[in-house]
Amino acid sequence: KSVEFMPFNLSFTLTLSAIMWFGYGLFLKDICIALPNVLGFALGLVQMILYGIYRNGNKKASPKSVVVANSLGGAGEVFPLEEDVEKGIKREEEEKEKKNME
Repeated sequence: KSVEFMPFNLSFTLTLSAIMWFGYGLFLKDICIALPNVLGFALGLVQMILYGIYRNGNKKASPKSVVVANSLGGAGEVFPLEEDVEKGIKREEEEKEKKNME
């Protein structure tokens, strides 16, 4: 329920394009052009309505991650960064406490 990767401008432009192609199909009296663009217009409206509904939806903070490339130069594994940092800080604190106790 997030529209983070669905830009409104793209949805609007594609809907506008479907309207223009529909008008062109009517102008030529060609149902093969006009009819499919009715569907494009309807689906574009649905997409913009969904954008309006979910634009202020869940904005959870995504965990930061580190991508480590493999030896072949391609993408490798993804490791969560926040958890590793938190674990590292906790380990450092534990080590300091152990040294202080000695």
